[in-house]
Amino acid sequence: MERKVKKRLSGKSHLIENNHPMSTLDFGTMEFMKWLMEEEDTGSKHCLIVVRDFLENKYVILFDKNISSSVIVSYRESMPWCITCDTDDCGHVGFAICLKQHYDRNDQIVF
Repeated sequence: MERKVKKRLSGKSHLIENNHPMSTLDFGTMEFMKWLMEEEDTGSKHCLIVVRDFLENKYVILFDKNISSSVIVSYRESMPWCITCDTDDCGHVGFAICLKQHYDRNDQIVF
């Protein structure tokens, strides 16, 4: 009797396999730019990511409209890690990096 072996894909592999728009750091960076522009004008109506909570050097809670779910990016030894995707190079991490840089430059964040 043959036994089928299931290979577990990493979080990033699942995102790429499902053609998820937040599969790379670059997509997260572009989404942050959209969020930043819309935050000043209309309030994130067309942006795929909404910032729910930000605790400096601890975590960022985002809401990903594409998957209709909250996403947590935590910081481990100052390095961001997406708990939801189980990776350090998805779009959620890219967004979180830009958000932290924005916070560091302005010493405040507007939700």
